[in-house]
Amino acid sequence: MTIDSPLDLYSVDASGVNLRKLCGGGITNTMESCVAAAILPGNPDAVIIGDSKLGADSPRLRFSRVELDNFVAAYQANEIF
Repeated sequence: MTIDSPLDLYSVDASGVNLRKLCGGGITNTMESCVAAAILPGNPDAVIIGDSKLGADSPRLRFSRVELDNFVAAYQANEIF
């Protein structure tokens, strides 16, 4: 399945997907920053991202690889304040 539009990412049933906790870098010495993520079923170029602290209650946002690449590029160019 190919999904061309970011809006289409939410039409994929991902209710049974378990997000994997990914951590890196600490906010403080006592708190590590983490997110939870998984590949969107049927689309290896899209991910589901949630807040690891909220667990199953976390909103699950979906992003295409292009959207994430654009976010990282903007961050690296100091365009996000």
